[in-house]
Amino acid sequence: MSGFPSRPYKLYNKIQHYDWGTRNGSAVIPQLLGIEPEPGMPYAELWIGAHPNAPSEIEIDGNRVRLDRATELFPLDILGDDISRKFSRKFPFLLKILSAARSLSIQAHPNKEQAVRLHKRNPDLYTDDNHKPEIAIALDSLRAIVGFKPGAEIVKSIRTIPELRELVGEGLIQRVQDPANESALPEAIRDLYATIMHESENSERLSRCIGRIRDRLANEVDLSPQGSEFLKQYELYGSDVGLLSLFFFNMVDLKRGQAIFTDAGVPHAYLEGNIVECMANSDNVVRAGLTGKFKDVETLLNIIKYDFAPCRIINGSNNRNKLTYATNADEFCVSRFPTAGLLDESCRTNNKPIVYLVVAGSFNVTWNYAGTNGSENYSKGEALLIPASLPEFRITSTESADLFEVTVP
Repeated sequence: MSGFPSRPYKLYNKIQHYDWGTRNGSAVIPQLLGIEPEPGMPYAELWIGAHPNAPSEIEIDGNRVRLDRATELFPLDILGDDISRKFSRKFPFLLKILSAARSLSIQAHPNKEQAVRLHKRNPDLYTDDNHKPEIAIALDSLRAIVGFKPGAEIVKSIRTIPELRELVGEGLIQRVQDPANESALPEAIRDLYATIMHESENSERLSRCIGRIRDRLANEVDLSPQGSEFLKQYELYGSDVGLLSLFFFNMVDLKRGQAIFTDAGVPHAYLEGNIVECMANSDNVVRAGLTGKFKDVETLLNIIKYDFAPCRIINGSNNRNKLTYATNADEFCVSRFPTAGLLDESCRTNNKPIVYLVVAGSFNVTWNYAGTNGSENYSKGEALLIPASLPEFRITSTESADLFEVTVP
């Protein structure tokens, strides 16, 4: 390759076929890409970025090049001076379409220091040394459990599960429910949750407890959302210890365009729905429930945060024609152009990379730099990279479009 021309680059992206993905006529990713789904094949995630597990590709001098490799070769052109230096010449974020027909595992992500230790200790399980703050924006809807709900709500939930007494002991339940012990409630809940999670090692006692909860809930007429989800997940996973987390975590139902942000240590699980997801460039996941994969209970208990607060819903702030979803992540800032008509925006990269993803309609990008004019059209399902070396460009649309933009704050 003789060099890196300063122009937009179409991204050729990879699909991940995890078992929880949508299938056949319900498969959202094939619908987005305009392809026929392979019968019975799950379509779970579309990765748009430079993570080495499934990097996107761009075309340079007529050759397809992995984006992680291109970033290594041309860090200043793609990332710009500041971003290249800040993120050690690596592409900072990973964008995804995620389509879940059933729950992903109950999980949390390590912070940077924890990620380094985990990767060093077990690089096969924790495949990189980066943290993974992430935002999930509902394309249509998303049901999820996210973070420990307020202590009083957890106490209320525990009162509805008498079967737990046999599993963890009367004394621990009394500590949690003692109204005179309010200042010690957070510690009591932490001890209770840790004791429950360790019961995954005692399959007989755990199975008996979960089976009795299931039998009782199956005969109840007016089920809570947690109770309904318990029965649904039981049919998928049987006596999995993660079922009991449903009574500790906030349950969230996002509508189209709403978002949640999960920072390091926040336990969560996406139960069903279709989202645009953006995260730091990492695939580190510590799992401990609702999964057939390896459960690293001790690590999860060491890294999770006990915030005991409602989950914050992010609706996005209006900025002219786009909504911006603000988070505290250093690696990414996501905006959306949900236009109902004409779109005409003059844009600057500010010496940073920008990625666009079209989820409906189409748009055109034009540029004029160093004596080179260009114009390209991008349609539903396509994504492109604007490198930092292209200072200015224009995006336009003559029809309704839905366009996501990701850059670095």
